[in-house]
Amino acid sequence: MKTSIGMALLAFILVFNVSCDKSEDNVDTNALELPPYESMAMDFSDFLDDSSDSGKQSASAAKVGENWLYPRIVVGFWNTALFTNLAVPVISFKGAFAHKAELIGENTWQWSYTVDGFASEYTARLTGELTSEEVIWKMYVTKIGTGAFDEFLWFSGVSDLDGNSGEWTLYQSPERPHRMIDIEWSRENDEIGSIKYTWVREMNDEDSDDLFMGSYLEYGLQDGDYDVFYNVHVYDAQYEEFVDVNIEWNSTDFYGRVMAYTHFEDELWHCWDSTGEDVACE
Repeated sequence: MKTSIGMALLAFILVFNVSCDKSEDNVDTNALELPPYESMAMDFSDFLDDSSDSGKQSASAAKVGENWLYPRIVVGFWNTALFTNLAVPVISFKGAFAHKAELIGENTWQWSYTVDGFASEYTARLTGELTSEEVIWKMYVTKIGTGAFDEFLWFSGVSDLDGNSGEWTLYQSPERPHRMIDIEWSRENDEIGSIKYTWVREMNDEDSDDLFMGSYLEYGLQDGDYDVFYNVHVYDAQYEEFVDVNIEWNSTDFYGRVMAYTHFEDELWHCWDSTGEDVACE
């Protein structure tokens, strides 16, 4: 059995209602609702952490079994990539939910605030423009002090008028303002029903072709015992080719299965039980 893919994966690793009520200070909190935070940063903690809100033991609590450990590595490296490499824009977006929007122009609202959680001082300015077909979102971030930079467009996006789907584009950094990750998302019954992260950066930090371009991780809800799926398509530097990993699991009882030809050297499902131990697939 081949066991190495983790290091390769390390590198791959807003919805509104219109209202006519405006307060005297020009602040309108109901005119434009932000897309859900999870549309940018999906919460994978139920799959990765060692506890769950249900009170039952999750598979990750056991930390045993190759069948469970491998898919956890796959999803975990993506989670790390999003919250480490793009921590500033992700946390900046989260901060918008604690502030009120100001109407700054015809059909355009703005959230402006200081971003908490960093030693350096960042300020964010998020705008939402209502058009006849969609809402256009833009997030500008400014840094003061060491490594200061003026407003940088760190992400942009659109959401449909019903607030149930949209797209984001995140850029790497002010120093390397390259398009890095595209996100497509949709919502079902007030929760994210599907989300897909695609690595679109053309050049890596050494200004060579980014071999991981085209890699993606897709999450979604589905019917059946395995009610959550993850589909991963990623460039594996060890084998110098793209590989596919398909994961399905039960989000209540935490058992699941994985299919990955490169890792397991077959096209079969490999299962784990609610404690994380390897079991035969039924």
